[in-house]
This record gives sequence, structure tokens and C-alpha cells, in this order.
Amino acid sequence: MVHERRRLLPTLMAVVLGVAFLAATLMMSATIKSSIVSQTSASVDGADAVVAADASTTVPASAVSQMRARPGVSAVEPAISTTLQRSDRASVIEAHITPALDHGSTLVSGRMPRGAGEVAVNPLAADSGVKIGQKISLSGFSEGAGARRLTVVGVIDPGPRVSPNNDQQVYLDAATLMSLRGEQGYDTVYVTGSGGQDAVTSAIKSVPELAAEGITVRTADQQRQVLADNALAGSSAMTGFMTAFAMIALTVGAIVIVNTFGILVAQRAGSLALARCVGATKAQVRRSVLADALEVGLAGSVIGVAVGAGLAQLVVSVAGNSTNVLLDRWVSVSVASVAIPLAAGTLVTLLAALPPARRATRVPPVAALSPVVAEPTRRVGRARLATGVALFVLGAALLAWAATGADSMAPALLAGITGGLMNFAGVLVLAVVLIPRLARAIGRAAGRIGGMPAELAAENAQRNPGRAAATVSALLVGVTLIVMTAVGAATGQSTIDATLDKQFPFDASVSTGSQPAGPAMVQAIDRTQGVAAAGAVPQAQLSLESSGRSTTVTAQGYGPQVRSAFRDTTPLNGLDDRHALIQAPGVASGDKVTLSTGGRSVTLSAVVPEGADTSLNSATLTTATLTKVAPGAQAHLVLVRYADGTASADVTSALTTALAPYPSANLSSASDQRDQLEQIITIMMVLVIGLLAISVIIALVGVANTLGLSVLERTREIGLLRALGLTRRQIRAMFGHEAVQESVAAIIVGLVLGSAYGIAGAYALLGSEGLAAMHVAIPWLQLAGVTVIALAAGWVASVIPGRRAARISPAVALAGE
Repeated sequence: MVHERRRLLPTLMAVVLGVAFLAATLMMSATIKSSIVSQTSASVDGADAVVAADASTTVPASAVSQMRARPGVSAVEPAISTTLQRSDRASVIEAHITPALDHGSTLVSGRMPRGAGEVAVNPLAADSGVKIGQKISLSGFSEGAGARRLTVVGVIDPGPRVSPNNDQQVYLDAATLMSLRGEQGYDTVYVTGSGGQDAVTSAIKSVPELAAEGITVRTADQQRQVLADNALAGSSAMTGFMTAFAMIALTVGAIVIVNTFGILVAQRAGSLALARCVGATKAQVRRSVLADALEVGLAGSVIGVAVGAGLAQLVVSVAGNSTNVLLDRWVSVSVASVAIPLAAGTLVTLLAALPPARRATRVPPVAALSPVVAEPTRRVGRARLATGVALFVLGAALLAWAATGADSMAPALLAGITGGLMNFAGVLVLAVVLIPRLARAIGRAAGRIGGMPAELAAENAQRNPGRAAATVSALLVGVTLIVMTAVGAATGQSTIDATLDKQFPFDASVSTGSQPAGPAMVQAIDRTQGVAAAGAVPQAQLSLESSGRSTTVTAQGYGPQVRSAFRDTTPLNGLDDRHALIQAPGVASGDKVTLSTGGRSVTLSAVVPEGADTSLNSATLTTATLTKVAPGAQAHLVLVRYADGTASADVTSALTTALAPYPSANLSSASDQRDQLEQIITIMMVLVIGLLAISVIIALVGVANTLGLSVLERTREIGLLRALGLTRRQIRAMFGHEAVQESVAAIIVGLVLGSAYGIAGAYALLGSEGLAAMHVAIPWLQLAGVTVIALAAGWVASVIPGRRAARISPAVALAGE
């Protein structure tokens, strides 16, 4: 009995791992939700009513004055939350009006801003190097908003009515902030009064200006619910993402459970047959197997929930202060986060144990008197083959349509997921044909090196194709998913990088406003550490004449130095000393255009870029051509390319320091977007591969289990081989070759399928969003790592079964026990 329970340990491990990740996912989701709800509730605490404006409008200052005058209203606190450009650092920063200290805000150091030229920052901004007394430049994104140089006078730890995100923030007076963002009015107004929430809400609703479209008046409780719903909208996607991989771990675990109980039934064949001889019914035999499954399922699920809670708490403790959501200190454990994993783990274990339980009922009573050896079969049913082929073809068709035919993301994702599941289900059904044949082909090649053990291993895969497919089915799932993730992420990143190169062909630009960018400034930029190339772009207003029509255009000159700053020179295709890129009304490619100013002129052939906006009235010339027409043209723009392999943030910081002597210079970096994208993809890859590694660990248990079953089924065969002269070392080698050959077959199928799924997924996600120029990228180094690890894992899984087989005595085996 103890020996049988020890045999169930792999099943217990599979259940624990799958349930642990499901429980951790649900608990993390509950923690995130409770944290968001508590934060949003805190922002409304102390208020009885809230006036909120949507993105299309603001709450007028005059309405705020009228609210203060309403009977029963004791306090009105307006708020603004927006984003400004910090032009002295080439970065965006959150901006709020100076927070009230009586609502949780704390003055850390310095003092509060007192005038239009002063600003305070939060501790994160202070930690980034902003010091009291320093001047920073802030500008808005609206046309004509201008820029302001403000003096930092204090550091404020903001209360809950200011954005709780872990971002750098600045606080300044309302008038200056409205001027910078180019829009008058407030975003939100918190109102406090007497008589309860309904009374205060009714009182301020009488203000006529609050009836305008886009302005909503709610009670504090209603506002809490709205904020919570909005904040939780994005968390469901992450929860679904994590839950999907937890379910994958459970699914791979189910494969292991089927194999484990198959071993148990094979081991107990004699005792089950004896029970049948003394009167046990088939139902009683089935119940005995399912009782073991229930016991293991419940025990594994309980342990898995405990492990999941610990894992979730570890994540909260380690990552709680590094996310944009300030997580609660302790993980939230809800009834659902415990009940669902318990039920899922137990149910999956029972369902996975049903096939072995049915096989147990087929053990004949005569097996108690004389061992009945299950004869392996080479036959594969036609119905199974037809089903597998149908699933594979239909799934492939759906995947192809999702990748190339869908015109929006939602149907592309739905078709892609459905097609992928169907296609992979077809592959699993056909694995009974694919894996043995691939293993045999591999075994033939290996036989030249591995000798007799390798040849016997190849033959074993053919003798029992069902067992060969079951041996590596879990490994096939893990390899396919990891490769799919790696290839999909690499293709997505390559495609988005190429798109960014076209949209932002240079890494950064320095504009100087009304002041020209002189040679000294360009030289300072070019010598900055991390800068690969920099070129000034001269500019002049020219008169353009074409087909009897005259218009004024802004002409820019692009010389060799400027071209070297481009990562993608496609936007400059067609530009040379005899051609100009023209975006002006009435001009078509091939037209002759004359550009002139100050008595000088030049006639060129027009090249109109595809999709050009003719309202821009712009002309792009070579620097040499522009100099002929306007020799005094000055540069107000410098384009910059960062050196490959450098950190964009470091180069941007170095450029900021280099431009300090030039107060009119405004640095804007597009490279930061690329860095942020790479960080997101890296985090996603680490998370996904970490989760999928669990499925691979479970898969190893499955390989070992199935090989263990093989030892039981082939006891007499192994004894005969020993009697014919095979040594123990050769028996161990035979099992090692068998595991490796079947693992190689699974890896080949997984590499092909995973790559196809990853590419199709990237096309479905990005192609449906209009990124037609897809760039397929194969991360060869990562795929090589997956291959080596999977091969090593397959061999390691064969060690224990191989040793067990090597210990079989020829005499005992031939005696038939």
C-alpha cells in the first residue's frame, strides 16, 4: 500500500503545481481589485458629491464659485490631472494643481508654491535628481501653449485625491496649469456639505453650468463605483492571461495523471483480478481507482491552494512597490480564490483517472492465476485518423484567415485562438502516428552511433504507438507553447520596431524655436556619449510654382549628415539634387516645380510621397540644392541617432546635460518609446516562460511515468533481452535512447507548430491593426536553448525507469512472476 501511494506522488505533484498557479492567479487578481477599490474609495473620502468632466470638456471656474455659494455646501475642492512635457528632460510628467494638505497630502521638505513661477514635486521626482531651488521647464501639448521655467520650492507626498500612480509628478497653481495645457476649467470637483450625499448633490445640481454635456454630478458612493469599474476594466485581461496558463498547467497535469493511474492499474492487475475472483464487481473496482484519484486530487488541491497563497504573497511583497498599482500589504484570499482551485484540481484529477479506471474493470479474473500480458498494437483506428486530419485542416484554415483575412483585432483573436486550439487538438490526435514514425527515423540514424540499444528503442516506439505518443504528449504541449511565445514576441517586436523606424526614423530631435541651431550646438550634440550621428536641418520659406500655380512652402534641406541620423531612410526615397519631395496642393509626381526666393530659383522634378498630406505645404530638398536657392537658410532642427546597444534613457540624460548651455533647445526622444516596448516584451516573456516552465516540469514527470509503465508492460521482454546477452548498462541505454528519440520527435513537431502559431498570432494581432509590413523574426538562440533543455529533460526522465528495468532478473522475468 505504501508502495502504491509512493507511485501516486507524481500525480500529487502535477495537481499541486497546476492548482498552485490557478490559486495564485485568482488571489493576485483579488488583491489587485481590492487595492484598486480601496485607492479609488480613498480619493472620494470626505466628499459628499463629485462633479466630473469627461475628456471633451471641463468644469468652468465660474461653476465652482456658484457651488461654493449653494446652501448646505461647506467646502469645494477642484482638481486638475493632466500630462505636460518636461522639455529640459525630454520626458512627460504628470501635473496636478497644488494638493490640499488636509486630505492626506504631506509637505516632505521646502514649502508650498505661492506664485505662478513656483512648483512642487513628489518624492519620486525628487529621487530622480530634482532639487529644491532648481529650475525646470514645462510645456503643454496644445498649439501655442508655450513653455514655462519654474522654480522648485518643495517636495509633497500627495494624498489620495492626486493620482496614486508611481510616476513623477509636479504640482503648481491652477492658472499656470490651465495656461500650459491650453484649456480653462477643472477636471473634477469634490464637494462637502451638510444633510447627506443626496442633499448636497441636489444642491449643486441647480448650478446651470453643470447641466452642460460632458459634465456629470454624482454622489460620492456613485463616484466610487464608477472609478472602481473603470480601474478594474484593464485587470480582467491580465487575470484571463494568467488563468489561461494556469489552465494549461492543469491540462498538462491531466495527461500526467492519466499515465500515472495507468501505471497504478498495471501494477495492481493481479490484486484487482484476485478481487474479481472473490466477488468484486466492475463497479467496485472502478470505485477503488476513483477513490484513490479523489484522495490525491483533494490532497493535491489543498496543498496547491496553500502553495498558491504563498506564491501570491511573495509576488505582492516583492513587486508591490514597483507597479503602478500600490498593492495591499497582504494578499486577499476570497472564497472564490480557494473554492475554484479546489474544485478544479479535484475535478481534473477525477476526469483524468476515468480512462485508467475503465481499463481496471477489464482486468479478467483469470489474471489472478496466470499473468496476462497486454499485447502492444501497431494499428491506429481510421476514425481517429479522420478526426485528427479534420481538426488539423479546419484549425489551419481558421489560423490562416485570422492572420491574413481579418480586418480587426477582435475577430482575428477569436478565430486565431479557436483555430489554434483545433489545430493543436488535431496534432495531439495524430501524435500516435507522427511521434512513432519520427522517432523511428531518428532511431535509424541514432542506431549507427548508439548500436543495438538505439535500434531497439526505435523499434519499441513502433510496437506501441499509443504509448510512444503518451510518453511525450505533455512535453510536446510545453515546447509548442514556449516556442509560440518566443517566436510571436520576436516577430511582434521586430514588426513594431520597423514601424517605429518609419514613424520615427530618427531617435531624437532637438528644436530651437526662434533661435538657430549653430555649429557649436550641433558639435556638442554629436560629441555626446551614446550619440552615433547628428545633423542639422536648414530651413527656409520658398515660393513654389507649378502648372501656373504659386504657393509658399516651408523647405528643409537634408544632407549626408542628416541622412546618417535616420534609422530608416525610406521617407527620403527619390530625393536627390534633381528631385524634391513635395507636399503641396495640385502637385503630382513628375511635375516640374520651380522654387525661388530673393531672386534665386531652381527647377526640379516633384516626387510626392505615398499618402502625402498636401495641406502641409512643405518641400524637402538636398542641402546642396537648398543652399543654391537660399544660401542664408538657418537650421532650427537637429536630428539625432543613438548608438546601437546604448540605453536610451542614459543618452537622453547625457544630451540634456550637453544642451544645458542652450536654454532655447527642446529635446524630444522617440527612442524612449522603443525602450519601453522592449521592457514590456521582456517582462511578458519572462512571465510567460516562467509559467510555461511549470508545464515542462510536469511534462518530465509524465515522461518518467510512461516509461515506468513501459517497464511493467515489458518485464518479460526485458528479461529475454537480458538472457540473450544485453547488459544492464545496455538496458539503461535503451530506455535513454527511447526517451531521447521520442523527445526529439516531440521537439521537432513543437518547433514547427510553435513557430507557425507564433507567426500567425503576431499577424492576427498586428496585421489586423494595419501594420501591413510584417517582419518575421525567429529567435534562433532561444529555440536552441529550448531544444537543449527539452532533450536533457527527456533523458533525465528516463534515468529512474532505466535503472528499474536494469534490475530485472532474467530468471524472474522469464518465469512470468
